[in-house]
Amino acid sequence: MSNSSKLSFQIEVKRILEILSNDIYDSPYALLRENIQNGYDAVLMRKQLEGDSFEPMIEVEITSSKIVITDNGIGMNEDVIQNNFWKAGSSGKNNETARKAGVVGTFGIGAMANFGVCTSIEVITHYAGGDLTIRSFANRDTLSITEECIDVMRYQEKREPGTTIIATLDDSLNLTVTGAINYLSPYIRYLQIPVLINGKNVSQSKYYDSFKVESENLSYTTKKSIVTHDKAVQFNLTINLTNQNIIKILCENITRDGVSIVGNIVLSQGGGGIYGLRNFFGLAPVPIAGSFNFGGVVNLSNLHPTAGREALSRESIEFVSKIVFAAEYIIAKELSELELSDLNSGFLNYISANKRYDFAKKLKIVVQPNNERWNLEKIQQSIDGKKVYYYSGRDQSTILQFGNENTYLLLISQENPRRRIQLEYIKNLKIEEVPDGAQVLEEYELKNLSMEELTLILRITNVLTEDYLIADVKVVIAKISHDVPSLVTRKDKTVNVFISRTSPAVKQVLQIYKTEWSLFASFVKDFVRNHLYQKFSNYVPSSTKEGADALQQILMKNKELYKYDSADMGKVESLLSDFATGEMPFAEVIKKSNTITRTHRQYVRLNQIGSVEEEIPSIIDEGSKEEDEFDEFDAVPPILRLEVNTDKKILKTDNEYPSLNFFNLFLSLSEKVVKSNRDFFLEPHTTKVIWSMHKIVYIFTHASNQLSLYYEIELKERLGDNSTGGKAIPTTTVVTENRVFIPIVKELNPYFEISSETTKEFFVRYDVIADFNTVGLRP
Repeated sequence: MSNSSKLSFQIEVKRILEILSNDIYDSPYALLRENIQNGYDAVLMRKQLEGDSFEPMIEVEITSSKIVITDNGIGMNEDVIQNNFWKAGSSGKNNETARKAGVVGTFGIGAMANFGVCTSIEVITHYAGGDLTIRSFANRDTLSITEECIDVMRYQEKREPGTTIIATLDDSLNLTVTGAINYLSPYIRYLQIPVLINGKNVSQSKYYDSFKVESENLSYTTKKSIVTHDKAVQFNLTINLTNQNIIKILCENITRDGVSIVGNIVLSQGGGGIYGLRNFFGLAPVPIAGSFNFGGVVNLSNLHPTAGREALSRESIEFVSKIVFAAEYIIAKELSELELSDLNSGFLNYISANKRYDFAKKLKIVVQPNNERWNLEKIQQSIDGKKVYYYSGRDQSTILQFGNENTYLLLISQENPRRRIQLEYIKNLKIEEVPDGAQVLEEYELKNLSMEELTLILRITNVLTEDYLIADVKVVIAKISHDVPSLVTRKDKTVNVFISRTSPAVKQVLQIYKTEWSLFASFVKDFVRNHLYQKFSNYVPSSTKEGADALQQILMKNKELYKYDSADMGKVESLLSDFATGEMPFAEVIKKSNTITRTHRQYVRLNQIGSVEEEIPSIIDEGSKEEDEFDEFDAVPPILRLEVNTDKKILKTDNEYPSLNFFNLFLSLSEKVVKSNRDFFLEPHTTKVIWSMHKIVYIFTHASNQLSLYYEIELKERLGDNSTGGKAIPTTTVVTENRVFIPIVKELNPYFEISSETTKEFFVRYDVIADFNTVGLRP
């Protein structure tokens, strides 16, 4: 005999609420977000009914045990209270009024959002247009799905519409005002109504302000009407480009399949992540991996979050992506016509990611000689009758060989995505890559050389042995592959210098032999300095540590003038090192240097000022200088004019000569410094200048980096308030028979002007510093 029965399906309500709320919501502060959203929706619905006849407001009060949230929205009638708020899964916002109002929430989770963190909830609401106030109350411990457990009371009264929710917090929670504001900020900061948390307004920020650019800071702007590739979405796009090369965009008047989407999109490069809003209420981040690194706000009426707001719905993300990617294409197309596009990293990312190398025509590439930066669109296989090659490596000898007066060498960037773009663009033009190295194709015998070529060989040999101390050197006129003008190699102990007779620079020197014999020696010296030095510099004994040690001994022979205690030397080293590393301000450097360096006074009178053209004419007659075959800030020899003797202490010129690196004022070092340190300036060195207050400091560093000469000029007058700076400059030291001239940076030229028969005087301090780590002031 069988016996059967039925069991009821039972639910432990408290546990189910905890599980559901924990799974859906990411924080106990989520109850604030959900109730503020409900209050905001209620305000929107009231505005839809009544217009702007009231001042909307949401107020939140947080204490250690309770949270009270009040809005003056449309309120709830009895039907909404019973069938929506206290009934999970049913929303009172799925109606025409709510849709027209643009409400945010439609999930219908209702009171369940609160009971994950609250022990009880009290709701007091008054519906607009009526005179009924409803108070309802529920305790979490007595909730049931089978029994009536919610207390409801009704009052007939006239009052402002709205709703107040009083939530009693679980004892285990410790919600704070600061924590609440931080959590709620992405959701409510852009709401256009006041939201007060314990009296502080945390809303009404305007995301549109991030798109605005003042006219003086606007580099480029344009407006476009855009249709996506599938024709489904249309919008208007405004592009602003700032002087800082930051792109800002505004997408508005958006339609999908002819239906208008309320809202807009405001994005800016480097603006952080993209956040989705609906009617100004924050929903969730929008994960879009675009090329331009846009961040900002997407505020559209068709965006929907998932139930827990951890993300937007898939459809919402796809819609926003379609708009952003269409905008990026137009932005890239616009930038492709602008010179400044080269400076925008997002533009480079777009070209590389989308393989739109046709957009790269305005991007720059470094070209040797002359270290120029060309637009890629300028590149052809042959330019100005010269062959064009490219090189993707870093070897300086290869760069020096192929970047010369006979050929152009394109230097491929070492950084992606620029490197990838340059390579693809150049390969499409079928530009050849340079070989491993140039080769000497033929060495011309002495009997086949002209008299001027023979003289040139002898002069170069003499300069290399006497000025650069290279004991074993062989100079050969040769035919070199790839139109390379010169090659320097070393075999065993012999330095071999091969000179192409077709090199324009060589032809210029040979022409001087024929027309201005008196200048020939000077031109050969400058030819060696400007065209050969960087190729043989590693073989110069003085550029090594051993050479620096020998030089130091020469400089220190006169111990009365140069010797100082090791403690003082340490202070100088420490002083300059601290300044180089930013540990000591410039003013302190100057203050301390007064106690540890020698001082003397220098005078300059008006009759001691002469012109460069008159005093050293061979400098400016040498023609254009091809300095760009090497780094202009590397150590280089001085300009030697040892045959010139001048009584001038300042040399000026109104012109700008490449051979003088475009400096037009030169100051002679004091006679005391020239007398005691002349040998230092005959060596290759770098030059750095620092200026501030009354002081101008030069730091000359030997090619070996083992020695530096510190030379400080203290003017009587103070430099201008804005005249503070420091930088490396191309070494342009001019050494004559009795003087050493150093260039004055143009910013400081006015401080060395003499307008009448007066004397210009200033103090000079100097020191030779051993083992000094040079200051990194590269521009």
